[in-house]
Amino acid sequence: MNNNHLKITLISSFIVFLSLGFIVKSEKNSVAEVSNVEGVYIFTDSRPANKYQKIGEVELGFVVDTQYESIRNNLIKRAKKKYPDTEGLIMKFSKNGLDRCEVIIFIEE
Repeated sequence: MNNNHLKITLISSFIVFLSLGFIVKSEKNSVAEVSNVEGVYIFTDSRPANKYQKIGEVELGFVVDTQYESIRNNLIKRAKKKYPDTEGLIMKFSKNGLDRCEVIIFIEE
């Protein structure tokens, strides 16, 4: 191998090494532990890193109590009633008060 090929190989390897370091750092910073309420994982402003399948959706119309915990608990109750296999909820809040969530189960890899 001549010097030019060696230089190109070293430079390419260095670029790949730097790129992989950035990717790992980005993924590490985006991983979080989520709350588990009544046996259901709650994802708010996030989605699972693991593979999952959406099995349905639950909506919550106008409610008197607009506190987060009340809305979350009502969505959990509705999801578990409609979809007994519920493992997680991806919460979707709306300014117009029509809060909803995606109901999910996790897929084994």
